[in-house]
Amino acid sequence: MRYILGSLLLLSLALGAGPARAGAPRLVAELSDFDFGRVYAGEKVEHTFSFRNEGDAPLNIDRVRSSCGCTAALLSATLIAPGEAGEIKTTFDTTRFHGQVAKTVYLYSDDPLQNVAQFHLRGQVQAEIVQKPRRLQFGALPAGTEKEARITLANKGEDVVTLSSVRATAPNVRAELSTGKLAPGESAQIVVRVVPRDGQPRLNAYVIVETSSPRTPQLRIPILATLARTPAGK
Repeated sequence: MRYILGSLLLLSLALGAGPARAGAPRLVAELSDFDFGRVYAGEKVEHTFSFRNEGDAPLNIDRVRSSCGCTAALLSATLIAPGEAGEIKTTFDTTRFHGQVAKTVYLYSDDPLQNVAQFHLRGQVQAEIVQKPRRLQFGALPAGTEKEARITLANKGEDVVTLSSVRATAPNVRAELSTGKLAPGESAQIVVRVVPRDGQPRLNAYVIVETSSPRTPQLRIPILATLARTPAGK
């Protein structure tokens, strides 16, 4: 009887153990967070993230994507053998950004413990030429009445910037520059004059400034106004 019970116990243990567990890949990143510090808007931040397969089975990369179209990500290989390394080359275009920014790159793989790995780019984007205000809002203006406002351009960079031309995209908007060059730390003024027309309920235009800066070759400043309603009987 004891022999039978012992045999049954050994059989149940063998059945419960099942087949031997197969090997699995394991993605381990050397550095998943990169702080690029401070850059000027218009520059491109480039960084290469490295990772390894520390598992005992090949690591299959399904795809890689970024949190926005401003960040490109290129993968070195889609199959990483055990003990081998892979890379993601990233390029972040800072043209339309300012202030503190954070961008994420997602790596999808068959790692059973982490099928989506995240890599982060963080830093401060500083405009080389700062404009105040960022847009001119004239509000409601009577037709035929000229209104004037000013925009200040400040050179926050390290190089002299030439302001080669200024123009408006609407015939009833005029713009004039106070100077043609900006040394680091200096400011310039743009005088903008608007004359609303009858039959033009809204004015949406831009003042465009061409510069010598490779980072900011052009500034586009929105100009907004509405035509004031004339009281009935007048």
